[in-house]
Amino acid sequence: MSDPQMQKFLEAETQRQRFQQLVHSLTADCWDTCVTGAPSAKMDRRTETCIVNCVERFIDTSNYIVNRLEKEGEAHIAKDNFKWQ
Repeated sequence: MSDPQMQKFLEAETQRQRFQQLVHSLTADCWDTCVTGAPSAKMDRRTETCIVNCVERFIDTSNYIVNRLEKEGEAHIAKDNFKWQ
């Protein structure tokens, strides 16, 4: 593939797809971990606490991933800029 813009677009889409897969996986994990039995009209305190903790860990993980991707993107841009100088 010789078009650099197309390659960057495909890389970004691949990263976006991986992130979405992670979201779906973590959502399923939180549900499977926290909801034991058939869902009811009201959530018990244990299930609610479990979901809150799971979501907080998900947010922590998401922030870590986003920060890591940003750093890698910045490093990649800096590397590309250095090549062209």
